[in-house]
Parts: sequence; C-alpha cells; structure tokens
Amino acid sequence: MSMFKNFNLMDILEFFVVYLILISKNTCSPVDDYETEDQFPVFEFTIPRNDPTYACIKLQTSLFLAVTYPAKIGNEEVLKKVNLSLSDTDISSYTGFCHTDRNQIEIVFLNEWRLEFYFYRTNETYVFNHVVLYYKLDGSLFPYSIHHGAQSEVYDSTFVNSSLYHSYRCNSGVSIDLKEVKIHLLNFKVEAFFDKRPNLPFDEEIVCQSDKEPISTIFKGWLYIIAGMVAFLVIISTLYLYMIHRSHAKKLKREVESDPFEIADIEDNLEESNNYDTIQRTNSSKEKKRLVVRV
Repeated sequence: MSMFKNFNLMDILEFFVVYLILISKNTCSPVDDYETEDQFPVFEFTIPRNDPTYACIKLQTSLFLAVTYPAKIGNEEVLKKVNLSLSDTDISSYTGFCHTDRNQIEIVFLNEWRLEFYFYRTNETYVFNHVVLYYKLDGSLFPYSIHHGAQSEVYDSTFVNSSLYHSYRCNSGVSIDLKEVKIHLLNFKVEAFFDKRPNLPFDEEIVCQSDKEPISTIFKGWLYIIAGMVAFLVIISTLYLYMIHRSHAKKLKREVESDPFEIADIEDNLEESNNYDTIQRTNSSKEKKRLVVRV
C-alpha cells in the first residue's frame, strides 16, 4: 500500500490515459506472416496489352506467394516455407485474351513461373473463379527441394463476383489456396468485360466485405479499451477510498492514544458515572427501608 502514498487519483488516471494512447498508436494489423499491404508494389495489367485504349479487362494488384515444399537435408525430409513478394524486376511479361464470355490474364514471372487468371461472364455479372499456376522450384530460391516443378489449379472457388460495368476492390486481399502455394493478391482492384470504351477509367466500385470491417473492428477495440478503463477506474477509486478511510481511522486512533488529558477526562467521566450509580442504589435502598418501617 505504501507505493500509492505519493500518488493521488488524478496522477493514476493520467498515467492510464497516456498508456492507452501509446497502445493505440503502436497497434497494427499484420497480414499473416508478412508486412502490411501498403509496402508492396502495385502492378497494373491491361488486356489486350497492345491496345490499352479499347481493353476488355484491367487489373491492379500486388502479388505475394507463400510456397511450402518438401526438402531433404542430409537424411531427413522436412517441409520448408518461402515467402515471395514480387517486385517489378520479377515479372517478365504478361498477355491475355478477350472473349465474349471469358477474359484471361497470363503473367510470367521468376523466369519460368506462369500464373493464369480466368474471368467468366454470367448474365449481368462476372466472376473470377479459375486460377492456374505453373511453377519451378529452383535451388537458389528453394534450397534442398525434392521436387523441381509442378502445376496447380483451382476451379469453382469464387474469388470475385461483381456486377457488369462495376469494378471490384479488395485492398485487404484476395487469397487463393493452391495447396503447396498460397497466392495473396493485395491492393486488389479489377474490372472485366469492359464495354470497349476509350481511356479505361474504372467504373463504380464494389468493395469486398473485409475492406468494410476495419471500422467496426476499431470500434469494437475501443469498446474493449473503454470497458477496461471503466473497470480499472472502479478498482482504483475503491482502493483510493479504502486507503483514505483506513488512513483517517489510524490518525484518529493515534490522536486518542497520544492525548493524556483526553484519557484523564474519560477516566474522570467513568468514575463520576460509577459514583452516581452507587448513590442511586443507596437512595433506593433507604426508600425501601422506610416503606418497611411505615408498614
């Protein structure tokens, strides 16, 4: 309890508020095992590449890959993981095609890797639900790899479902699971099946749910902080009042013990009270005797 003697309640409250501010400034939301999406380069792909004025599809995204592969180190086989954040120099080229009911983008990177995205038109919507990846595990990026190349494909897993003449934005990322390889498309924005118009501005955007959630997440976080602060204030206030009451009681006790005149007055009052009781009992006894004699 002695540690609180040099602090008043306002000092404690001020410290707690400053602590909460520091926590809120240093809290961030990491993206899985890698850095935040703002630190990735954003690539822009327009199909057809040689005629961007009248394109059918436009894609903006950052590319991140997490590759898990079997490796043999000595006589032991283990699973290793490599995270790849693609830069401008990693992408060799890209191409694609425009069909009435299907758009495709093909990206070549890391020399012999090839990533294909397929978009399909369905009535008044378009979907992105087909991804193919051809990859090679060379020794420089994937040391001790047992396998050296493979093809992975995922189909009928809807990553984007948007209305025609609308773009689709998801800065927080679209994740594609190809088992051994996981692709994360951060800062993602796309519009497929353009109406062959010039200048290629994105249409009105549809925003993914995960981009809408940070506001509610922050709000919930602050609710928890406020609830914790209220509970903390109740505990501190109760403790502070208890300390004041206890200190006041000790002070009164010391004053009583250290005042000899007050003690003497108390003893005199007790003695006078005892004498008065004795006199009253004596008078009562005499009255009783008189009544007996008269009878």
